[in-house]
Amino acid sequence: MQRFATLLILTLILSACGGTKKQDATKTKEVTYMEVTDFMKISMDSIGKEVRVKGTVSHVCSHSGRRCFIVDPTGEQSIKIEASGEIKSFGRELSGTDIKVVGIVRETRLQPEYLNEWEAKVKAKEKDIENNGESCATEMNNIQEMRDWMKENNKDYYSIIYLDGIRYEPVDEKAEI
Repeated sequence: MQRFATLLILTLILSACGGTKKQDATKTKEVTYMEVTDFMKISMDSIGKEVRVKGTVSHVCSHSGRRCFIVDPTGEQSIKIEASGEIKSFGRELSGTDIKVVGIVRETRLQPEYLNEWEAKVKAKEKDIENNGESCATEMNNIQEMRDWMKENNKDYYSIIYLDGIRYEPVDEKAEI
């Protein structure tokens, strides 16, 4: 009987130790986030899929905080993040900080008719005496770049890829999301 009790105690001790190791291994599991530049390479193939991306917040929309933009280290490539899921809004204090985002890749397609309407509005705005014309030139350049992309890629739409953000956290935090 004593032998049975000793085996039972040893079994309980060993199983308790094994459980602790398993929990510790789970806690140290590293979740990887891709850089903005890496995301851009796979974005068209990831529409509708969940991705994890990290970058520097370059802009937070000040009116509602419902969207922000993250950029790569060079500041040349950016991704728009829309607040959804657990994200109610983005605080303006995030500007300039690095964040990790989990989100679903989405696509919006701008049709030529939309670009034509946008161009007409910009031209009407250019005629406004109070407008300095600088923002109009930028918008006209953007429209032309979109048309050039459509022509170069033989598409009848301009594709805008963005993320429906599910959740985010600052990069320097240790907690996994």
